[in-house]
Amino acid sequence: MAVIDDGHGMLPEMIRLAVTWGGTHREGDRVGLGRYGYGLPSSAVSLGRRFTVYSKPPHGDLYAVTLDLDDLAEGAYHDKEGDIVVPIAERARLPCHLQEIIRTAWSDGWHAGTVVLIEKLDRLPWPGRTRFVERLTQRVGVTYHKLRDRTDLYVDGTYVEPIDPLFLTGGQALFELDDDRATAFDSIRLELSAPDTGEYLGAITVRYAWLPPSFGSKEKTRDAVGLNANERFDVMKTYHGVLFSRNGRLVDVQARTPWTSFINNDRYVRAEVEFSATLDEQFGVTTSKQQVTVSDFVWDALQAAGMPKAIEQLRARVRQAKAARYAAGLRESGRTGQVASEVVLLADREATSSASVSRWDRSVSIEHDPAAPFFWMSRSEGRADQRVLLLHLNAAHRFYEVLYDGPQTTAASRSALEVLLFTMADTFLDPKGEVSGYSDEIAARDAVKEWSGRLDYALALMARHFVREPAEENEEFGLLAWAEESA
Repeated sequence: MAVIDDGHGMLPEMIRLAVTWGGTHREGDRVGLGRYGYGLPSSAVSLGRRFTVYSKPPHGDLYAVTLDLDDLAEGAYHDKEGDIVVPIAERARLPCHLQEIIRTAWSDGWHAGTVVLIEKLDRLPWPGRTRFVERLTQRVGVTYHKLRDRTDLYVDGTYVEPIDPLFLTGGQALFELDDDRATAFDSIRLELSAPDTGEYLGAITVRYAWLPPSFGSKEKTRDAVGLNANERFDVMKTYHGVLFSRNGRLVDVQARTPWTSFINNDRYVRAEVEFSATLDEQFGVTTSKQQVTVSDFVWDALQAAGMPKAIEQLRARVRQAKAARYAAGLRESGRTGQVASEVVLLADREATSSASVSRWDRSVSIEHDPAAPFFWMSRSEGRADQRVLLLHLNAAHRFYEVLYDGPQTTAASRSALEVLLFTMADTFLDPKGEVSGYSDEIAARDAVKEWSGRLDYALALMARHFVREPAEENEEFGLLAWAEESA
């Protein structure tokens, strides 16, 4: 594996310094991407046990330094005093296959630049060349999507398209994959100063977006599961949580914050924190710049700026959109136009004339009302042949999100819940008022409201009891994956 650029190149002494851990000429730099001098050697040995750095400045000769971990283990780099030293740079010639790649990429000549050749590959994260190229192309496109106007990037000859993981930037890859679009919330900018001295530390910009429930699907009436997941869904799944970007380069994504945890359904909620490198200490940026450890000072600033409330608002928008989609597709396109639970109860009524099933047609309605119970019911009477018992399901309640429309809810279990609630509605709203004292719809709704509050609390306690650390892709959470913050 080789990484090749056509930059200004390095003198022989600088090549040797670049191979050394902590070797850099940008010590303390807060402007660009580099700072610590660990990126090149650390990333090289994270993939293979041998790497060589070739470089030449304009009008200069090509020099190289090789570091082999196997040779290092055998004492090849010890000096007379027994100390480990990096070899000095020597004149070099590029391997033939790299010369051919460079001739193809730079037809007018490669006048200066650097090549990092990584060999003895033993730690590639994705097996197989094709899979590796696909994943690396995506990762590079997302990581550097804000910096793509500065340079062209290619992976194995394939041009890397920039990909905004919030899907808000027009013209970037996957933005116009289909007609679905991300919806942005207002971004905010924070200017942070040291609480004790008032010294200006740096700026933070927070972006928000929410995605429609069909955003990751090929066939829009079905969820993004299995073969129905489109190219966007892989980005949604990989970059799931709060994204952290340093000087325009994505460095980390975290599924946990002090006030909430991101679960499967939150893939449609997008949030990004962009910070300047002057805040490295407050974000606990590691020498590899691949991870952040956010300080309480920053979390408190984000909380004061409304991030918890914004995330909850985004979740509410997604839930409302899911409820609207389900309501629109609730009825089947068959002859009766009824959902399964309605058909079952209608058949039972006609077959048995059972007094336990009232002589009403049934219909399901999806609502979204945070102040309402998890379900309620109403009746309507038009012509003699149009008497309808309407079951209202509240998409704003935990019952809907966890049980009725949870990650592992099937069509059969959803219909079973509808049958359960329809039969309860029969009891609450018996047409003759003979079975229940709740013949009045308002009284029946008030009775359910007390039950609804207890159910919400019980589900919250259950969430706290079963909550676990998120797995890499959160797949095993299933029914118990709703957020512990709800408790």
